Amino acid sequence: MSTPLTVDELRTALDEIRQTSARLGAQATNLAARAETDLGRDVAEIVKDLRAAARQLRVTQLLLEPAKADLAA
Repeated sequence: MSTPLTVDELRTALDEIRQTSARLGAQATNLAARAETDLGRDVAEIVKDLRAAARQLRVTQLLLEPAKADLAA
């Protein structure tokens, strides 16, 4: 049986998810730009997918911001 979740644990987990999302979003954006530049049209679908993933990660980060503020209160 696990111990009950504490607010501090939730805050920490939320912050880690937010940071990871931001880092992965930046990496996906950078990788998409590099692939488009270095590999050209052959990887157009991959670049499109990377850009979509980066957008989704940024949305995740934005969605987590209110929860972080709520937990800080």
